[in-house]
Amino acid sequence: MRVLVVAENVAERLRAVSALKLHADAEVTEAEDAETARQELLRERDAYDVIVIDGDLRPRGGFAILYDLRQQAALEGFEPVPSLVMVERIQDDWLADWAGANATLLKPVDPFELSRRVKELVGESAPPYGGSSGTARQVASALGEDVSGA
Repeated sequence: MRVLVVAENVAERLRAVSALKLHADAEVTEAEDAETARQELLRERDAYDVIVIDGDLRPRGGFAILYDLRQQAALEGFEPVPSLVMVERIQDDWLADWAGANATLLKPVDPFELSRRVKELVGESAPPYGGSSGTARQVASALGEDVSGA
């Protein structure tokens, strides 16, 4: 799976990139600003399976860039890339809907939830928390829970 992560905030970008590489086994490309991401997506339409974009990009914002990309796809008759917007407030969900986002997550994003949601966007199944994955066993072990049956 190929993912483009767009965030100006270095901490948010690194959190998303690390989560996707570690937990979703994704090939991740980073973009620091909206214009670079927009140009990349228009030039390489089929290069990415998912876009993870920060809604707080400046000067126009991740929502506006995502809206532009969706409109461009509609005008040119191709399917837009599924997207997840990282939002500062739950009230920003309506902006994500307007922009055509497929999913939203509150910042700071939970790395496991981000990976799960991105996998769902590309049609892969993702184990729920507490599943039989190695990560779930590590968390249970760290919490002192019995993992012998896991």
